[in-house]
Amino acid sequence: MKAARKAGRPRQDSGLSHEAIRAAALGLIERDGLAELSIRKLGKELGCEAMALYWYYPSKDALLDAVVDELIAPVAAAVAAPAASWLELLRTVARAYRSVAGAHPHAFPLLATRRFASEGTFQFLDRLFEIARAHGVSDRDAARAYRIVGSYVSGFALSELAEPREAAELRARYPRVAAVTDLLAPKKLDAIFEHGLEVLLTDLTSSS
Repeated sequence: MKAARKAGRPRQDSGLSHEAIRAAALGLIERDGLAELSIRKLGKELGCEAMALYWYYPSKDALLDAVVDELIAPVAAAVAAPAASWLELLRTVARAYRSVAGAHPHAFPLLATRRFASEGTFQFLDRLFEIARAHGVSDRDAARAYRIVGSYVSGFALSELAEPREAAELRARYPRVAAVTDLLAPKKLDAIFEHGLEVLLTDLTSSS
């Protein structure tokens, strides 16, 4: 396998790079869906042999980690600037994380369900926990806040991505559901998200 990969090493002027490949992979996922991503298909998209991509990412698993790093980049940017407080930082990160789902609906499940174990995600987490310590937050409380808020945002964003289905006949048979349906409409979700986030942050503050 190593010999085959060496023989297929891309030229320096091929236009390939780690950044170009992971960006193309993200674009492919958004266009065709996560299930359709393959090294062969990505190679075709980039106009090269699939083997050439292995010089940059040795496996599909490594490529998926790279896509996660691409997705986490705007969230990581949220922790780049100084934060007024730990809770304000959590608000900013939560909103940035949810916005990834809106920008990349087909790829977001990868970010929400894949364990963070890549360079980009470790850099993000390291900075997040560094800021927590700087604000006097213990590692225990920082870890708990990260898990609780992260789980809330992931679940909320994934529920937003669920494909809407028409159920007028069912609503007619269940009037109490029909009465609440409008309150669950997409136009109400921002307010619901913010309310839920504040409930969580208030509880984290009072119990820390």
